[in-house]
Amino acid sequence: MTDGSVLRRAMFRAEMWFWARTLPLRCRKSRDFADIMRIADAGADRRYHGFAAPYIAHRAKRAARRPWVMRDRRCLREGILAYRFLTLAGIPADMYFGVDRKSIGSAKLSAHCWVVVDGKPLLNPPEPSMVTVFIEKNRAGHA
Repeated sequence: MTDGSVLRRAMFRAEMWFWARTLPLRCRKSRDFADIMRIADAGADRRYHGFAAPYIAHRAKRAARRPWVMRDRRCLREGILAYRFLTLAGIPADMYFGVDRKSIGSAKLSAHCWVVVDGKPLLNPPEPSMVTVFIEKNRAGHA
């Protein structure tokens, strides 16, 4: 993070905490990838420009670690938070959704999502058996 402002960091952490706590309410009517990504969309706002991607990923994991609900969807909670706040920092990121090929045809499909920055998984890297089914591209830094 290039900006050492204590106030900016405090605002960032408070906003992420709030988002982590209200995410289940925001997601309750989501039916598909597009609905979920509309929730994560931060628009053109870049109020956290200068914050580093690893810092944002770390804060997303911490903010989402004790969920009130959505307990079984940790990767989704963390992914939405990281994706949104990476956008707010002006960092281009992609959110991947996939299924475990070993679970295809079973009674319960195993799904996962992860966030990629600069072509490398930043948050919740997938297992080798994951097959990508959808990618949301965020070109925040190129807007």
